[in-house]
Amino acid sequence: MAPTYLETLSHFTTFLTAYTHTLLYLRTLYPRASFVQSRFHNASVYQSRHPLVCEWITDAIASVREQLLNGSVAKIAIVVFSYEGDQESATGSAKIMERYMFDVSSFPVVDKGDRNMEIEWQGTPDVSDNEDESGILKRGKTKALDTDVHVNLSEQFRAALIALATRTSTLAPLPPNCSFNISMELKDEGDVDPPIGHPQPWIPVQPSLQKTGRTATIREELEEEEFECGRRSEKEGGDLGGAKVTPIRTVQSGVFRFETWIEEAKAKLQADSTKTSLASSM
Repeated sequence: MAPTYLETLSHFTTFLTAYTHTLLYLRTLYPRASFVQSRFHNASVYQSRHPLVCEWITDAIASVREQLLNGSVAKIAIVVFSYEGDQESATGSAKIMERYMFDVSSFPVVDKGDRNMEIEWQGTPDVSDNEDESGILKRGKTKALDTDVHVNLSEQFRAALIALATRTSTLAPLPPNCSFNISMELKDEGDVDPPIGHPQPWIPVQPSLQKTGRTATIREELEEEEFECGRRSEKEGGDLGGAKVTPIRTVQSGVFRFETWIEEAKAKLQADSTKTSLASSM
């Protein structure tokens, strides 16, 4: 039986969860001993064992899923940032180090009444849930999170996870006191508005990660005059796009397509350059 839109979206958010946990391990944002290794789509992944980390990631991606259902998301970012001092006393002094991007602007937008309709996949034949490809009945066991995923989509997820591990192995180490968050960039369309309501799980990102687009319509008068004169605030959007971009993978299977890449920010490259200069002068 072909999967529905909701099932395929669920597979993506499960993949995004595994991707986030694995990224935290690969970039050593938490002690590696606090992670457990597992297999997901036949690729090596890691999961944090800290209950609060798991809860935060689960809640964040559940909120992302709601916006994906609305068709309002253009990009998803796992943002790694650094505080120079103690995180609690350094409010507002975060420096963007890296952004792990997902361009999901090509995701299909499906009306609520059609989300349980089956999606036709090209290429491989359907396999019964209780049979393998040779027609042999499987023994009953607890289903893993990567079961019931179309083989083409599963292979694409596997390739993306392997590419993540390969690309991050070439990156310079992060400085101490790094943390992360998950952010969304909404589509710049007239009928797409920021999520509202209470309680509100989303807050605006810092100015250096704000794009302009429709925001000019809500600027204060002075800011609008500066914008019209071409004098955009130096900080606004300064970290968008990064100073160095490393492609990871383009995933395309059926009607679902997204691209992944890494953006290394100016602050990280400047810090690396300073370390190199100091080392060479000693």
